[in-house]
Amino acid sequence: MVKPIFNGSWQNMSYQVLARKWRPRTFEDMVGQEHVLQALIHALDNQRLHHAYLFTGTRGVGKTTIGRLLARCLNCETGVTATPCGTCSSCQEIQEGRFVDLIEIDAASRTGVDDMRELTDNVQYSPTRGRFKVYLIDEVHMLTNQSFNAFLKTLEEPPEHVKFLLATTDPQKLPVTVLSRCLQFNLKRMTPEHIAGHLRHVLTQEGIPFEEPALWLLARAADGSMRDALSLTDQAIAFGNQTLSGSDVSNMLGTIDQSDIENLVNALVEDDGPALLSEINRISDFAPDYSVILADLLSLFHRVTMEQVVPGSVDNALGDAAQVESLARRLSAEDAQLFYQAALMGRKDLAVTPDARMGFEMTLLRMLAFRPGTDRREPPVVASGTSSSGQESREDPEPGPAASEKIAAAVEPEQVPQQPDPEHRAEPTPQPEPQPEAQEPVLGSQPAPAPEEPDAAWLASLDEAAESAAAEAASTEDYEPEPVAPEPEYVEAPQAEVPQVEPAEPTESTEPAEPVEELVDAGEFSWERDFRSLGIVGMPGNLASNAAMTRNGDEIVLTIDEGHARLLNARHEEKIIEALRNRFGATITLRVEQGDAEGKTPAAWEERQRQARQKAAVDSIRNDPAVQSIVERFEARVVENSIRPPNQAKSG
Repeated sequence: MVKPIFNGSWQNMSYQVLARKWRPRTFEDMVGQEHVLQALIHALDNQRLHHAYLFTGTRGVGKTTIGRLLARCLNCETGVTATPCGTCSSCQEIQEGRFVDLIEIDAASRTGVDDMRELTDNVQYSPTRGRFKVYLIDEVHMLTNQSFNAFLKTLEEPPEHVKFLLATTDPQKLPVTVLSRCLQFNLKRMTPEHIAGHLRHVLTQEGIPFEEPALWLLARAADGSMRDALSLTDQAIAFGNQTLSGSDVSNMLGTIDQSDIENLVNALVEDDGPALLSEINRISDFAPDYSVILADLLSLFHRVTMEQVVPGSVDNALGDAAQVESLARRLSAEDAQLFYQAALMGRKDLAVTPDARMGFEMTLLRMLAFRPGTDRREPPVVASGTSSSGQESREDPEPGPAASEKIAAAVEPEQVPQQPDPEHRAEPTPQPEPQPEAQEPVLGSQPAPAPEEPDAAWLASLDEAAESAAAEAASTEDYEPEPVAPEPEYVEAPQAEVPQVEPAEPTESTEPAEPVEELVDAGEFSWERDFRSLGIVGMPGNLASNAAMTRNGDEIVLTIDEGHARLLNARHEEKIIEALRNRFGATITLRVEQGDAEGKTPAAWEERQRQARQKAAVDSIRNDPAVQSIVERFEARVVENSIRPPNQAKSG
């Protein structure tokens, strides 16, 4: 019989994992839970002890550890203290997990009401060894409602020698009746700084060589849990054969190194497309999780922006504070915001992209292509003078230039429509070019009646200002105030420009001719039509345009309504009669009457002309076959308020 050969000590075969070996033995050894420890220490020092404590938090943050430390503080043979001796029999037995008066219950496996009744029946018995009988119930949220109901009365009024310590990762599942009977302490997730600092201390004491980037990789992978960090450290030590290097830890975790993230960002900052693609190809060999890489980029750009906005605020959560500060100086704030938004949208798009790498590449290329100041190649120009209807024009080659002009007039009213070709121009009528609309608000801005006898000097100043403004406007519109022959001046009527585009049916364009029918002879002077040829400007011109005229020989009678008549004075009449004598002769006299003009005023005639032109323009657009085709195929609509006749587009 061959006996096994043993050359060594039993101590080497009883290896204890780091998570158990480095479990805190005192409150001072705890890391990252100072807000909880402060409350417990003060309560112990002042002997203000509650009968039930509830510790909540994610896995591995120290809930059970604090419960055991509190049990030692309560049962130390030196007395109730926040600093147990650790050498007495009670401290030793609690540390080794064999203290008879510390009852640890796993609520996940003992959820029945019978188990809870057994607990409550034993509560009444005094402790055997210690000062207090401590019940440490872990994962207490797993108890059933019946168990909670059986436990409530005991939890509220336990014997003086009993303390309940409850721990849970999901306090939302606890009944409010339980929460109201406990002092609740919420344990925080461990920050990467706390985890990396503790790992540095542990590895130094263990004599394990390590690289600083490896600690930060482990700290990030632990996701706030110190126990997970120590377990991953054990695994990394075995993977790296008693050493911790950044590359080994990265390979073990299946993630990329922080230097890889820096290489990607450097390629983006340097605007180096080939280097960026080369780095992506190299990273893809590790089969990484591209969503995690984008999350790392988001974290980096967030920290860069914080440093740019508030200098000196960057943290060392990943051990790369110097790199972040350098990147904040090299990268503009606009670029940082663009990269952040692109990475955020790219992470959302990964779920719907056919290939994860494709989505990742497109995200980084989007950052590179749309970076401000980048020389982007423009797409080929389709056609000049077209607006948003370019796509429609490419799909339907039938509509000609006129159709494009009509669509542009309906969609983008800011653009001035082009003048129609001579063959598209309607038959000209001897009607005057309307005065710029800037004069009409002069009357509209003074609707209130003036006093019966206004101050003459004040009215004179107003007249001079109005006349100067009107003269300037007239010069802008290339209007000649001097009297000219009717035929050459009114060759182009406003109606002539109405059908800027070819109407579908000739009947639609006949309506604007209604104002023409009011006039008897195109060669004869008409007050409504030819008023602007008199050259009356300013306030007198506005008053006269709202009056109807009749002529009896050398006497001209102006009928004006009461509101406008109140604004008329002798100075205004002099201006009007001067213009009339220049047109009809020096023997002309003027008489002004108050009454109803019955719409036979130049202002009313011009308004009818404007409405007719607007209606013709709208009908022309709506009846155009090209527009109708676009509306039908693309479910578009014509914005009628954006349509302007050519003369209105020029003036407004």
